Amino acid sequence: MPIHVFVDENKVRGLLMAAASCPSGDVAVARKALRGLLLPGQERIHFNHEKPARRKKILDVIAGLHLVVDLYKTGTDTHADRRRCLQAIVRDNAGSAERIVVEMEESTCEHDRRWLREAARHFGCHDTMRWDVLVAKSDPLLWVPDAVAWSWVRGGAWRRAVMPFCQLKEL
Repeated sequence: MPIHVFVDENKVRGLLMAAASCPSGDVAVARKALRGLLLPGQERIHFNHEKPARRKKILDVIAGLHLVVDLYKTGTDTHADRRRCLQAIVRDNAGSAERIVVEMEESTCEHDRRWLREAARHFGCHDTMRWDVLVAKSDPLLWVPDAVAWSWVRGGAWRRAVMPFCQLKEL
């Protein structure tokens, strides 16, 4: 089954890009479950701003979605590192992803679009894979890599909570 991949990063101690894969047929159900977590007046979930008890509840919902999250780690946070991570995400999903969505960061938005386009051509999926660079409130599934990346970098019990559905990938 084709998948959609949702990507966000954490820049604490280098660069960690989290790429959450969701089967295409499950995207609508996953979005609905995540939207159900919004508090009144909240447009999106940003894990860094949540309280610990709420973080646990959010991670419980994410775990119940049965997604797989690939993690791409570099020791520094440079444009070259970001490009390598995005290329690896396209490489690893070239045969299965019909869409990759990267959370928009103003300072890298145009670079991200160019690097995704170049990687899709390089890995032979330019005609079969779409990509978007969107703000987090545009798609609730972007909240998953945000939560997972934060938890992984935080370590301890937070990392243990996401380890069952995460895998570190080689760059």
